[in-house]
Amino acid sequence: MTTQSDFFVIGVDGGASKTAAVVMDQAARILGQGQSGSSNYHNVGLDRAKMNLRAAMSAAAEQAGLELNRAAAVTWALAGVGRPVDKSLFANLAAEILPDIPVQVEHDTVAALMGGLGSRQGIVLIAGTGMSVAGENNGKRARAGGWGYYLDHGSAHGLAQQALQALAQAADGRRPPTRLTARILEALGLSQADDLVSWVYDPQRELAEIAALAPLVLDAAEAGDLAAIEVVAEGAEALADSVDAVARRLDFWATPFHLVLAGGLMGNSFYRRVVAQAVRTRVPGAYPIVPRADPTVGAGLLALESTGHRSAAPVVAPPVGDVWSSEQRNILTRDLDLHPVLTVVGLMHVQDKQAVSAVARTLPAIAAAVDDVAERMRHGGRLIYVGAGSSGRLGVVDAAECGPTFSLEPGKIVAVIAGEVQAFTDSVEGAEDDADEGAAAIRELALGRLDAIVGIAASGRTPFVLGAMEEARQRGVLTIALICNLPAPLADLADHVIAPLVGPEALAGSTRLKAGTAQKLVLNMLSTAVMVRLGKTYGNLMVNVRIENKKLQARARRIVAQAGDVDEEAAARVLAASGDDVKTAIVSILRGCPPHEARLRLEHAGGVVRLALQDE
Repeated sequence: MTTQSDFFVIGVDGGASKTAAVVMDQAARILGQGQSGSSNYHNVGLDRAKMNLRAAMSAAAEQAGLELNRAAAVTWALAGVGRPVDKSLFANLAAEILPDIPVQVEHDTVAALMGGLGSRQGIVLIAGTGMSVAGENNGKRARAGGWGYYLDHGSAHGLAQQALQALAQAADGRRPPTRLTARILEALGLSQADDLVSWVYDPQRELAEIAALAPLVLDAAEAGDLAAIEVVAEGAEALADSVDAVARRLDFWATPFHLVLAGGLMGNSFYRRVVAQAVRTRVPGAYPIVPRADPTVGAGLLALESTGHRSAAPVVAPPVGDVWSSEQRNILTRDLDLHPVLTVVGLMHVQDKQAVSAVARTLPAIAAAVDDVAERMRHGGRLIYVGAGSSGRLGVVDAAECGPTFSLEPGKIVAVIAGEVQAFTDSVEGAEDDADEGAAAIRELALGRLDAIVGIAASGRTPFVLGAMEEARQRGVLTIALICNLPAPLADLADHVIAPLVGPEALAGSTRLKAGTAQKLVLNMLSTAVMVRLGKTYGNLMVNVRIENKKLQARARRIVAQAGDVDEEAAARVLAASGDDVKTAIVSILRGCPPHEARLRLEHAGGVVRLALQDE
C-alpha cells in the first residue's frame, strides 16, 4: 500500500526539441527532474519518442531517489497528439513502458495552460519550435494551430524559415539588403548565401537547428532591420489569428480571460510584447500573462488532479479595461524618428499590409451589408455616409466618385461630414463632439426605412456619428458601423458591424494612416459591390460611365470594344449610333440588333445589360 511519504506522480512535457519530466509529491513539491530529446513522433518516429519519454522519466525518478514503476499516476502532455489516433498510439506505448500505472495522454497545450494558470479556464498560446493554441471554458475545449512546421506560422521554425526566404530574396536582388544575411551566415559558419542550399537541404538537418535561428531574427528586428521586422510582424499576426479563432469558439471573445504566453519563443520579451499587442488588437478580452509555472509542472498538476488531489489555486480574474487599440503606442515603430527614411517608409508599409489583412477578416460582414444596402437601393433607397475628420473625408470622396463612375442620379449616395463643407479641407475643432448636430443632419435628410447609413469612425465612439446613427436607428434606417476598434458604442447601434481591427498606428493615434487605409478599402468594396448587385456593371466593365470629357470618351470606346469583342473603330461607330450610351451600344453589338431595339431591351430589363441580353 502506498503511503503519503512515498506517494508521487510524474508529469511529462514533450515537444519538438526536448522532453522534460518532473516528479511531484502530493503537495505539488518537485522532487526530481529529467530531460531528453524530442518525443514528437511526427518528427522523430515512435521508437525514438518512446526512448526519450522513458529516459526523461527515469532521470527525474533517479534524481528523486524513487522507483519509476511506483508512480501513483503519470501525465504525458505531448506535441503532435491532437488526433484520437495519436492518443491511441501513446496509450499503447504507456502500457508497454508503465504497466499497471494510470497514464493520461494530453496535448501539450493542456499542461501549458494548467502550469501557466493553475487552472484549465483560459487560453494558452505555445510558441516554441512549433506553435499551438488551446483553451477551455466551463468544460468546452478548442484548439488551433499545431499543424506542424509546413503549415504553422509564428513559431521559431516559422520565423526562421521566413528569414531564410528573405535572405535568399535579398541575395537575388528581389528585395533590399538585410542584416539577416550577415547574422545568419556568421551563426552557421557559412561564407556566402549560396552555401545555404547545402545547409538547409542536408538530409540530416533537424527542425531544431533551423528553429535555433529565430533569436537572430528577433534581435535583428529589435535593432530595426526591416526584413526581420516584417517577419516578426507577420508571425505575431499569425499567432493572434489562432488565439482569435479559439477565443471565438469558446465564447471568450468579448469576455475578459487570461491568455498564457508559453514556450521558448515567448521567453523573448520583444516578441512577447509584439504578440501581446497583436492579440489585444484582435481579441480585446485577452489578458496576456507569463506562465507562473512551466508545462512540465502543469503535467504534474494534471497527474495530481487525476488522483483526486487539488491543484494550486488559479490566478485571479483578469482586469476589465476600456481598450482603445488605435490610440496605443506601436511596439514595432517606437524608434521611428531614429531610423533612416527607407526604414521609416518600410515600417509604414508593414503596417499598411496589416490594414489589408484586417479588412480581409471583415469580408463576410461587408458582403452581408452589401446585400441589405442593394436591396433597399433597388427599391429607391439611399446610401448615406456619416463621419468626422479623416473618416468623414473618406466618405465624401467615395460618395463623390460614385456619381460619375456609375451615372447615379444626385442624392443616391450622400456624405455627411461634421463641420460641413469647410471640414473637408480644414479642421473644424469641436464639430465631431456635437451629437445633436449629427442627429440634426439625419433629420434634415428625412431618412426612412428604405435608406441605409454607414457611420464611419476609427474609434467607434465619435459623438457626431453616434448622434446620427441613433437618430437613423429610431427612423428604421439600416445602420452600418465602419470602425477600427472593439468594443465600441457605435457597434451597439449597428445592424451590421464592419470592424477591421488594425491596431496601434505607426504614429500613435494618427488614424488617418492604416485605419484610414482600411476604411477606404471597405468603402471601395461596399459601394462598388452594391453597384454590381444593382446591375450597374457588365462583368468588370463600368457600363454606366458618363461621357463628359475626352478621357471618358476614350474609356467608353474601350469598354464597348472589350464587351463586344470588336475593335475601337467599330465600337466608336455603334456608340455614336447609340447616342453615346455605352449600355445600348453593348447590347446592340452582342444581340446583333439596331440601337433602338437594344434600348427597348434595356428598358424592359431595368437597365441591366446582363438581363437585356437574355432571350425573352
